[in-house]
Amino acid sequence: MSNIEKIKKLQQGIHNRKVQIGYEGKTISQRKEGEEWTDARGRSWKIEDGKRKQLTKVPPRGFDKCSDCKKLILKKSDTDVYNRFQKCRVCQLEFEALLHHRGEWQEWVTEMEKERWEKVLAEYEYEMNSAKESKSLKFDKTVANAIAKESHR
Repeated sequence: MSNIEKIKKLQQGIHNRKVQIGYEGKTISQRKEGEEWTDARGRSWKIEDGKRKQLTKVPPRGFDKCSDCKKLILKKSDTDVYNRFQKCRVCQLEFEALLHHRGEWQEWVTEMEKERWEKVLAEYEYEMNSAKESKSLKFDKTVANAIAKESHR
């Protein structure tokens, strides 16, 4: 049965299933077996056995690298350490072990705590100054009175 006959039957109300006329795949250009290409994100693909196969692996997280060994930061334990020290966990452990060996570890910890508390103090002062400035703005009592009068009705 041709498409024209199907359309005529559909117009007459004689149909028992959905009629599909034409089909175009998800992609405009269909890939052939063995064809390789690179998408907009920079990933390379290849058609193998009729299926799309990714050739380049992109890390699931960011492209952060350890400042010492240049290793990609992919593991959660490395991410936590990187967020504080811009190093992977292994390099940070080696750094701290070196400080222990030199007898400088306690001074380093004290300095890190001092820097942390200075940041906390700066944030506190910023918040207090913001609150002080907002209180210095004059309060419009006419709006408050109007709201109060409306709520008593």
